[in-house]
Order: sequence, then structure tokens, then C-alpha cells
Amino acid sequence: MSSTERTYVLGGETRRRSLFGAVTPLQLTLLALYLLVWLLLLVSTQSVVVLVLGLVGGSGGWLVARRRTAEGDSWGAGLVDQAHWRFAGGRRERPDFVPGLSLPPELGEVRVLAYAPPAAPGSPMALIHHRDMRHRSWAGGHLTATFEIAGGGDGLLPIRVVNTAGYLFERLLGGLSGANVPVDQLDLCTRVLPVQPEAYRTHLACLLTADVPPRLRRSMRQLAGYAAGNTEEYRSFATVRMPLDQLAGRLTEAGDLDALCAETFAVLGDVVGRVGRAGHPLRAVLGPRRLGALIRHLHDPDRDIDDLDGVDSVADGWAQTRVPGRDWARTAGSSRPWYHAVASVPRDAWPLQPVNARWMEHLVTGVHPATIRTVQVQWRLVPKVSAREKARLALTYDTADRHGERRRGQVSTGVSEASMSSSRRVLDDLLTPVVGGAHPAVRVHVSAPAPQELAAARLRVTAAAESGGVTRLRWHTYRHHQALLTTLPLARGITA
Repeated sequence: MSSTERTYVLGGETRRRSLFGAVTPLQLTLLALYLLVWLLLLVSTQSVVVLVLGLVGGSGGWLVARRRTAEGDSWGAGLVDQAHWRFAGGRRERPDFVPGLSLPPELGEVRVLAYAPPAAPGSPMALIHHRDMRHRSWAGGHLTATFEIAGGGDGLLPIRVVNTAGYLFERLLGGLSGANVPVDQLDLCTRVLPVQPEAYRTHLACLLTADVPPRLRRSMRQLAGYAAGNTEEYRSFATVRMPLDQLAGRLTEAGDLDALCAETFAVLGDVVGRVGRAGHPLRAVLGPRRLGALIRHLHDPDRDIDDLDGVDSVADGWAQTRVPGRDWARTAGSSRPWYHAVASVPRDAWPLQPVNARWMEHLVTGVHPATIRTVQVQWRLVPKVSAREKARLALTYDTADRHGERRRGQVSTGVSEASMSSSRRVLDDLLTPVVGGAHPAVRVHVSAPAPQELAAARLRVTAAAESGGVTRLRWHTYRHHQALLTTLPLARGITA
């Protein structure tokens, strides 16, 4: 592998483009209906008042649709979210979910399967069957499974090592996007937790031998006190999403649940092997109780990830009363309440400049002081034909925008040129056999025991994202309670 830094272009695959710019199909439909009704009224009444009111109403609606908040999000969508939050009793801090017989409504309908392979009957793995909500059928949908992996490590690494890791991950995504592997999404998340100062001092003390000079021992104890506040521990997990129809197509006999679970186990084993060869060896496949404990920990960080007390199934992960807020979602922890906030990287905020394979290390290891957070990256895998067509259309729209700027005599900000370069790079990369099509998404889940601490943590995470080249983060204001679902190990929240 070359010692020259290997770079990647993210903007070409992720920047939102359409024939009418940032106007969505819904906005175009509403505009067409408004114009149709207005013209019918104008023709039938032939009134100047109707003409003026139609022009004023259309202009006002257009301004509302185009207006952006200080963070760059849609002002109209934010207004709708605020109205829905107030109507649901958010200002009175009324719980929107209470543990009981049902799961959170945004989760939809799911079934939990526990399959133990014949070679290990005492170690079942958890399979989550997500119902096909479009056709309202259990015969469709998809299965998800989660396993813990070893992280890639942090710190300064040689360029050759970073290049090798990036190349191996390219091969991983390219292999999983092939037609012979029934996988359409891969999620990788890293849970970051501050290390308790006393536990860190004990850890360093155990590393010292009995014959260490007292002066060195005192120095190491003092160093442990300084470093404990910024020392973190990391746990990484991978979630695989497998379409049920593709799994069923590999079976010789339809309708056999045991055969379907066995085929899912074989596919998961193939994926685990590919992930291990990419530099992330397997630690454990999560069973129903361990997956439930992980979900419970994400809602209540006071409970350890490996604490199985009180967890009998995946459903026990949602054991906390939840209250939605404007800037947070509060869950009732075992010993104290916890406040959560979720952010995602918008499609127009990805770095336009080339980045290396470790461009996200600022979010994972560069937040100081230590902050409880989860950094999750999702890849929706698509066939190469679809990825090429998307990149081709993106390059066409970018070229048209640049020609329009030149014709109008506008000075370019450099975004159009960088976006055009990204699209060309993606088209060239897709000609390589090992490269597959992927639509990525990045989400960050931050937790703190108080609203003031959560606000400070959000500022630190935003600063770390900007250091990595991300122009802005979209914090899901008024909808953090629903956005929590996208950060759980369930492969939800991204569409192709």
C-alpha cells in the first residue's frame, strides 16, 4: 500500500440534488394544487381580490417553504414539529411512552426470534423481524442482527496503516453490496463512556510492580488524577440488515422458520468473517438478553452494557418512562434521570474536500472533556447501476448549476466545482470491481444527567464535527424522543 495518504470524496454520494434544486416533491405537489384551486376560483369569480389574495398567499407560502433556520434547516418543517410537540403536551412534560405491554410507537411492529445453532445450543442470537410497513405484511420486511466487534484503535497511526484500513473497508462494502450476499445495510456504532477516576487510578496502580521507587509511584498517581477526566473507554457494535425476501429466495423449502433462521445464521457468519478480515474481529454475537441490556444502557447510562439483571428479552431494553422536550428527551434512569439529544449530518453538510479513512476520529476521540455519546455510521448498500445513475444525475445537475452561474455572471463559492469533482470521482470509483454503491448516514447520540450539561456536551460535539470538516449538525429539535430510534442497533432511519 502506498505511503501517500489515500483520500476519499464524500460529497458526490450524499449531497441532495434534484431537477428543481432544494424543492421537494411534496412542495411541488402542494404548489400545483394551490395554483389549480386559485386559477379555478379566479376564472369562476373574475375578481381582483381573488387575484391579489392568490398572489399574496402564494408568495407567503413560497417564502415559508424556502426560509431556513439559523442552523440551515427548514423553517416550515420546524414550525410543524413545534406545533406537534405542543399539541402532544410537550410543554407540560407529559410522558409519551410508559413501559408496559407495548413498545414505543415509532418502533413499529417487530418480532424477536432467538436462534441457537446446533453447535452452540446455549448461545442463542437475537434476530429482530421488522414488519414491512409499506405493505403491512409479515411476509416481507427484514431481519437485523447485532454483534460486538473490536475497534480499530486510536492515536497516531502511519499513513500506510490508515490506507490499508481504508482499502479493506472498501472491499468490505463492495463485497456486501454484491448480489450474492442478502444484505442491504450495515451499521457500525461506537459507544464512548468516560472512565471513572478511581477505577483509572486503580488500573494504573496495578500496572506498577512492587519494586517501583516511591517517587515514581507518586508521579504515576498524580498523572492518573490528571488523565482520568479525559480518559474514555470504547465499545463497538455492528448491525446487519437482511431483506427477508432475499433470505427466503435462498431456501429450497418455503415457509420453514428453522431453515430461515439457519440461513440467516450462515449469512451472518459470512458477514462476520468479512468484517473480521477488514480489521474488526468478532467479540460476541448478541443474544436477546445482551441486546436488551445494550438498548437499556443507551437509555440509562448508569446501567452497564453487560449488566443482565432484570433483562429477559429485547423488549426489556425499553424499561424507562420517556418525556419529550424541545432540546432533549428525558428518560427515567435507575438512579437519576438522563437527558438525551440526537444529531445527524445533513446531506449538504458533508465535507467537500477529500478526507482520509479516519476523518471521523474527531467525533469518536476528539471530544474533551469526556462526554457520554454514541457515534453511528450507516451504509445503505445499493447496486452499482443505481449508484452510477445517481452520480450521473448529480454531475448533470451540478454542471447545469455552474453554467447558470456563469451565464448570470455570479461569482462561485467553490461549492459547485467541488461537488462536480465529487461526482466525477464517484463515477470513476464505481468502475473499480471492489467498490460498491452505498448511501451513508452519520448520527450522534449525546447523554447527560442534567440539561445544562447536555447543552455543554452538544457544543463540544458540534465543535468536534466542525474539526472533521462537517459544516453543521442537525439537532432534532422537538423530535429527540423519536430520533433515539435511529441510534439504536436496529438499522433504522435511512432510505436509499
